[in-house]
Amino acid sequence: MMKNNSRPCPLCGGKKPQNFKVFFDGFVKVYKCCTCGFVAQYPGPGQYTIETNYEDSYSLDFTKKQEFMYPKRRAVLQDIVDRIIENSGPGRILDVGCGDGHFLHLCDKKGFECNGLEYSKQLSSYASTKVSGHIHQGKYEKSTYPEGSFDVITFIQVLEHIPDPISVLKIAHYHLRPGGLLVVEVPSVLAPHFLIYGVTKIKWFVTFKGIIKSHVNYFSPGTLTAFSEKAGFQTKEVITGRWKYKYSGLLRVVASFTDPLMNATGIGGILYFGVKQ
Repeated sequence: MMKNNSRPCPLCGGKKPQNFKVFFDGFVKVYKCCTCGFVAQYPGPGQYTIETNYEDSYSLDFTKKQEFMYPKRRAVLQDIVDRIIENSGPGRILDVGCGDGHFLHLCDKKGFECNGLEYSKQLSSYASTKVSGHIHQGKYEKSTYPEGSFDVITFIQVLEHIPDPISVLKIAHYHLRPGGLLVVEVPSVLAPHFLIYGVTKIKWFVTFKGIIKSHVNYFSPGTLTAFSEKAGFQTKEVITGRWKYKYSGLLRVVASFTDPLMNATGIGGILYFGVKQ
């Protein structure tokens, strides 16, 4: 149960301590809102460990061995690029939290007019060398760009780090042109390891992969959709799983058969597409 001075649920605004239950109690404290089902870190019993300052928290040591920080993510990112083209075609794109520029690097090759925003000084500087478009270093704010500046705005593995997702999504809504596309990729609280933890309560299943100190939010397809629609977007498509893009060899073959089931049941990482009306 949360203390009375804890922040409210960022989705439904619930504040009453009795409306929250502990979801995970370990190296961080994670709660579930019993009103809307959203799972997140809150300042409550235990240490408040939310970290949101990434300005100088990254190193470029990875460049000694490889071009991008997570080279195994290439197929996953390419899948997102291809799906955007299917939905809206190449256009003026903004990737919020663009990191080392890996995603925009792939967009560049498909003819997008690329723009990125990254809070980390080191990563934004590096991304500028990998993308032909402009990379802005700083916080994502309404005043950063004019209204209706972009055809597509993406948040790739970003929203789980932001304490107030609705405010950020409303800014994206302002920056998109009418009919523009919002694309969000986040981990899911309905991933298999979380589901096993939910049944067994064995923390090991989520200690090394699921619960991450810098992750403020733990979305499900339903709560991510609710956040986006509350910010003014119309949901176009929600895809879950996509394991065939995450693995290779035999595992990829197996995933090509299991992915439709995972998508139908809402299990696995989430890829969300919404439209500004």
